[in-house]
Amino acid sequence: MKKFLFLAVVGLFWSACGSKTNGEASDTDTTSVQEVPDTLNTVEAVVKQVDAVYDYLDEMHRHYKEGMPSLDERFGTKEWQQVISEVRMIDRECECGGFFDFGDQGPLDPWTYDCYEGRVSADSIETKILPNGTAEVKFLVKDAVTIKGIPIRWLMRVEDGQWRVANIFFEQDDNLDLLMSMRAYADDGKFNKSFDIAKYLPAMKEQAAKTYDREPGDIFFNYYGLIDVDRDGLPEVYVKSTEQNYTVIYSMADDKPLLLANSFGAMEVYFFEHGVGTMGGCGTGCMMSDCTILKESKPQARIRNVDEYDMEGKQVGRTITKDGESIAAEEYDRLWSLLGEQLDIFPLMHEIEIETQEKPNLSDYAE
Repeated sequence: MKKFLFLAVVGLFWSACGSKTNGEASDTDTTSVQEVPDTLNTVEAVVKQVDAVYDYLDEMHRHYKEGMPSLDERFGTKEWQQVISEVRMIDRECECGGFFDFGDQGPLDPWTYDCYEGRVSADSIETKILPNGTAEVKFLVKDAVTIKGIPIRWLMRVEDGQWRVANIFFEQDDNLDLLMSMRAYADDGKFNKSFDIAKYLPAMKEQAAKTYDREPGDIFFNYYGLIDVDRDGLPEVYVKSTEQNYTVIYSMADDKPLLLANSFGAMEVYFFEHGVGTMGGCGTGCMMSDCTILKESKPQARIRNVDEYDMEGKQVGRTITKDGESIAAEEYDRLWSLLGEQLDIFPLMHEIEIETQEKPNLSDYAE
């Protein structure tokens, strides 16, 4: 089975922090609710557009003319086009091979997987119109030799008066989310070649130590990843200690790490359009969300909600704060809305060389 080079790295991240799977409708989290014209808001209109994609591909193969738009330009959303353009720019600069170039028989294609013999088509199309102005489409992509077909899933959205492809999922490869994976690849390519994690580790450890009630020398990070959460051109740094079960996210807006969010134990990290945060259990009968709102990679407010429950599961207390000060529930809800929609982002993780830090006796600090 063909696999992408980056999958090994993403897989490392998933195993380190616990994977977050994409449900069939969860991939729509980053879309805004929109009205779809009645003429397009039908299964027939979506299926017609899916067939149009492969009719156009066939036309390109048989009668290509210079200047014909690519499939990405003709049928992808503006977001899809932007991300895949960034990927191709990284591919041109990188000597390690391209994002889609790894496979036994040759490169994979986001629109056809590895089907390229004769006419390529979509078969057994299943469409579900979703309530937020998007549609989910499942089908088998086939060619002259791939008789059984390969399962693919699209998330489609109405843009510029037509159904366009917003994301593609390779269901045969563990439901691989191409938009998320391409974004992680592009971010890593833009930022990592000039980033020296050893330069920032002392400051990162000092800030993390206060949060975890440790000494800086007792904090041990062994993986890091670079992501641009709020798409402002500045990276956020995701640092992980798999042995201590710590995960910390730092802003790098002024070339200095500033702790934005951290997790421990059962808590997990979450990303939003305009912020980052952690959520999960904070002890017996305790659930917490702790999020930082970002603007141009700089923290605007850190909001925290702690709910307490008795042995029967009944809520017995709630504490909500902004930057450590109590606030009303209405104000908390307003601030929460500023985070925007939740995003599925899984940064490519890189191992931190052991030589860059002294490793403490981790058994003394096991959670």
